[in-house]
Amino acid sequence: MCGRSITAWARRNIIERRLAVSMVIAGTPTTLAGVAMYVLPGPGFPFLVIGLSLPITGLAMLGAARKSP
Repeated sequence: MCGRSITAWARRNIIERRLAVSMVIAGTPTTLAGVAMYVLPGPGFPFLVIGLSLPITGLAMLGAARKSP
């Protein structure tokens, strides 16, 4: 990156709304994979917990960012 730091780029370009939306998007398939692995024999519980926490946190961030009238 020609001497520029990655953290400086992230501070400029990653805003809270983008992070929240990406958490919801990443959490949905993770939750579905966790449910499938929990029902089928496999280590599904960690995926289920992580998958549920991502969209819940993302939705909470999106709800907190809204401006009330």
